[in-house]
Amino acid sequence: MKSKMINILIVTICLILIQVSAFIQVKAETGKVIRTSGLDRYATAAQVAKDNWPSGARNVILVTGEGYADAVSSSVLAKTLDAPILLTTGTSLNSDTQSALDALHPQYIYIIGGIGAIKQSIRDELRNDGYNLVELKGDNRYETNAAVANKLLELGVKADNVMLVGGEGFSDALSIAPVAAAKGQILLLGSNDNESMKPILDFVKNNNSKVTVIGTNYIINEIMYKALDAVERVNGGVDRFQTNLNVLNRFKDDLNFDKLFAASAGVNARDDGYADALVASSLAGKFTSPLVLLDKEKSSATVDALNYIKEKVNKYTALNIIGGTGVVSSSIEAQMNDIIDQAPEDSGNIKVKDVSANSLNQIKVEFSTSVDKNTAENISSYQIDGADLNGDKASAVLQEDNKTVLITLANPYPQYTDVTLSVKNTILDKGLNHNIDEFSKKITLSDLSVPIVQSISVSGSNKLMVKFSVPIKISTSDLYSIKVNGQSILNLGLDTSLTKFYDQSGIWADKVELYFNSPLPVGNNKLEIPKGKLNDKFYSAAGFIMQDIEVDFSVHSVNDSPQVNSVNFDYAGNIYITFNRAMDEKSVLNGSYYKINNNSITSQNISFENGSKDTIIKIQNIKSILHIGANIVSVSSNVRDAYGNKINDNTNISFNITQDTVKPQVTNVSMIDSQTMRVKFNKKVNNIFATNKSNYRLFDSNNIEISNKIDAIKPTNSVTGDNTDSYDIKFTRDNALTGEKYTLKVDNIIDINLEPNVMDEFSQEVNGVDDISPSVTAIVRKADNKQKVVIFFSESMDEASITNPSNYYYVNGNGTSMNMPKDATINAIQDDNGVVISFPSNYILDAGSDDNHVIKIGIANVKDRAQNLLSEVTYSDYISTNYSGGPSLVLNTVKFEYSGDDVKVTLHLTYPLDSLNINDFLVAGESPDSGLVSGNDVILIFKDGSIDSNQKNKINSIKSAGVNAKIQILKSKTVQDARGNNVEVANSTDIAGRNLIVSSDIVHNMLLAPKTNPDAWKVAVSTDGSPSAEIVFDENIDYSILGLYNDDFIFTNERTGSRIDVQSVIVDKNSNKVVYNFYNNTVSVGDKIDIYANKASKIDIRSEKDSSGSYVVYNPTSYDLKIRTKVADQK
Repeated sequence: MKSKMINILIVTICLILIQVSAFIQVKAETGKVIRTSGLDRYATAAQVAKDNWPSGARNVILVTGEGYADAVSSSVLAKTLDAPILLTTGTSLNSDTQSALDALHPQYIYIIGGIGAIKQSIRDELRNDGYNLVELKGDNRYETNAAVANKLLELGVKADNVMLVGGEGFSDALSIAPVAAAKGQILLLGSNDNESMKPILDFVKNNNSKVTVIGTNYIINEIMYKALDAVERVNGGVDRFQTNLNVLNRFKDDLNFDKLFAASAGVNARDDGYADALVASSLAGKFTSPLVLLDKEKSSATVDALNYIKEKVNKYTALNIIGGTGVVSSSIEAQMNDIIDQAPEDSGNIKVKDVSANSLNQIKVEFSTSVDKNTAENISSYQIDGADLNGDKASAVLQEDNKTVLITLANPYPQYTDVTLSVKNTILDKGLNHNIDEFSKKITLSDLSVPIVQSISVSGSNKLMVKFSVPIKISTSDLYSIKVNGQSILNLGLDTSLTKFYDQSGIWADKVELYFNSPLPVGNNKLEIPKGKLNDKFYSAAGFIMQDIEVDFSVHSVNDSPQVNSVNFDYAGNIYITFNRAMDEKSVLNGSYYKINNNSITSQNISFENGSKDTIIKIQNIKSILHIGANIVSVSSNVRDAYGNKINDNTNISFNITQDTVKPQVTNVSMIDSQTMRVKFNKKVNNIFATNKSNYRLFDSNNIEISNKIDAIKPTNSVTGDNTDSYDIKFTRDNALTGEKYTLKVDNIIDINLEPNVMDEFSQEVNGVDDISPSVTAIVRKADNKQKVVIFFSESMDEASITNPSNYYYVNGNGTSMNMPKDATINAIQDDNGVVISFPSNYILDAGSDDNHVIKIGIANVKDRAQNLLSEVTYSDYISTNYSGGPSLVLNTVKFEYSGDDVKVTLHLTYPLDSLNINDFLVAGESPDSGLVSGNDVILIFKDGSIDSNQKNKINSIKSAGVNAKIQILKSKTVQDARGNNVEVANSTDIAGRNLIVSSDIVHNMLLAPKTNPDAWKVAVSTDGSPSAEIVFDENIDYSILGLYNDDFIFTNERTGSRIDVQSVIVDKNSNKVVYNFYNNTVSVGDKIDIYANKASKIDIRSEKDSSGSYVVYNPTSYDLKIRTKVADQK
């Protein structure tokens, strides 16, 4: 009874593999718990197989649905063969299974187990139906297990490292099966009985396998452990749940947390609680994912399991429950959803898992998670021995698992060459959220095998995919020698224009897709490839020639018409048509065979969807012919399936597009490095808007706008023009964001809907990343003290390191490097971006040949505040006495604001001034009344009521100039720089005595709100009787939102006692007047008109837009809120 129960359990492991594929088919979304409830095992297995192998399957695995021990290795076998698993009763072929076989048209059926599990009559029936059977069986579970293991060896699975689990129970097998599949390791059954273990011991001995035993001493005792010469034991726990967590923690580095499966293993009334968990076990193996076992709702085992899930998942993990609410309650599901909601962006699981050599010119890179296709296939993301690869000499192709890249080299290396393959951090995960960590590994390139055909797959009756074991020399001209059933494939209708080579570089490829214009013969066929010829065709980079090869394949006949299963739309303006089987490439991708809403489309807009096996086509760039509501796709009867059958006439499919009203939102802003800021949106947004620099504003920690530092904005996936949901703001090295805090503001970006939504303004603080080494920018003798030298750095430094005398030396007149004098002093200057070194009076800081002459200064081991050393580690240079390279104005940093009734003008310099001369500055032609230095800022003050030499009010002049006000640093003299070029400078100097450089700019942040000039207000009536009022301000007013100004001022006619309605508002360009036009006969000449401003919350009048893109709204004074009376004059 116990043996039978074990059998049932392990077969179900295989069944799960099938259900995994079903899960993929429905494209379960990440970041949300998805529940899959169990159905009848036979029908479920059959339907899942048909859904996930729509083009058929070359191989199928058949196991009994009434036992499981013989199928313990099926998870690895199914993954290796890319085969669905079907179940049957032991006495007759299940009807659902027969239906699946009819749809799949397999060439080979792998039957696991002896005639005690699947009767001979079933085998005979299958043979009579034309199937080739591969029977893996033995007299007991251990012999059958060894048979499966040996078949895996034949299929190329290595036995260097194997796992062994107890074969008399199944709790350990349940947890380890998905790990074995994930690692691609053979899973053996074991016991403490020497006789039953003989085939397993022989397998281990014959293959010199290193065995990892899963289970305690009770399951596999020390005597058997030593007989196996095992290398490791992974102990189980006190129960199945603890064993599960022990196994998951031991093999955590082998698992991928893109998906996580959970199932109940708690005892219930039906069985020992394993049915759903076994299904989930195979699913987990399929995706290299962990399987977590759950108990009853409030048990300690379930609490521990949920804590494990909490530690491992991130917001993008697809969390899957296998089983209904009767075994995994809705409460547990809700707790798992809460875990996802509160999970971090990532779990630190994004990395290169391994790099290995496939041959002398092919390298396999395996990632721990699914990666973005565009960045993973960018060949410049890889280096060999420090040199970038390029498209002329190498290719990188992401495989169907989305986690493996094959790099094929055009120029092979010699045997046993050691190279270092490096993967840059430019590759992104599939969600475009994170960059892969940089990785390097030294590998040895070798290949001692003769190339063979690894697999052949058939799509319908007109396409063959031939996969070779290694890249071989193959080209279109070589195909003439390949035959099917003795005839050249050219004579069978091979269309060379549609023939494709894969994983190709130079003359090498490891896969070829052969397309035929005529159907291949129905039934069993033979592909024949002749013996290759060195330096001609069909040989590997190692010089091994492929021998004469014959490979059987089957073509089946399908005579009914293909059907359209569904039409789906995405908001990027693409539609996806899913057919019920593989389609003919030439006809299904012909744009003239489709109409959408009665509009024609072009062939260049149609392609097969990646990974769909020719069952799904994508039609893109058609947004202009789609509309909200019902849409119609018409498919011509000229479209055929891969068997040559035409689709039915008048195939019209309706699909509905609903309006998406969700606005784009920024969900995250993060620094990837000091030169890359990543902006992640909640949905795909329009590339034109998202890459427009004017839609982003960046401010430093002093709230100074530094948007001008933005070099470019690009899609994170590096695809030009792509409407994606992630964009990178790029900065040059000179403008790298190495400071502590920045603020990014984003606005005016739209999504890609048919009727686009516009985002609301967004603002977020983000910390910079100081990964840029500092540098020395100047070494200058102080102009006013010949015993002092000033060293300037490119950024704020670590004060302890820059004031440490041991980090400096000098070179004397004899050219000898000397330690700093003991009585020399070193003091940091403001913000630690430089030091002043004071030498004793007996030293001469000038050219000369004596020991006491100091000619050069050397700096070593100094660090910035982020502990980055100097870019050159050690730096030395001559002491300069040139004072032309002083501070300069940083453009787009000038700010005007009120300080009480005074006006404060702030401008930002590259270095702080030590001596400020306010006569160096003019603002709108006016000289400041006072000034001060604050760090790198110069603050200029204009006092209220201050009058210039022309008796003009200075502040009025500044306000009149408004957003066009010019700031000038005036020339006092001309000096020459170190190269002899003339430089115009002002009188102000920095701590070294270097002069401020002459420059100019206009105000960037105009924060001076408009103020009224009531003396200039007037009310007038024109000769045609139309009245108006002019409200005058001290600066120009924005004229773009006139309709909002109607109620900013209130007008009342004292004669009538009525409020005067505003008919319209006029503001001329470059005008400081707001003109309110009233209706005729509401005002007469001589009427007294009471005027006052509305309350501040009702005011919309604002200044002109400054160069930062901002406005300042008028704020009424207490006087503006009081009534002022004007008499209406004749205009």
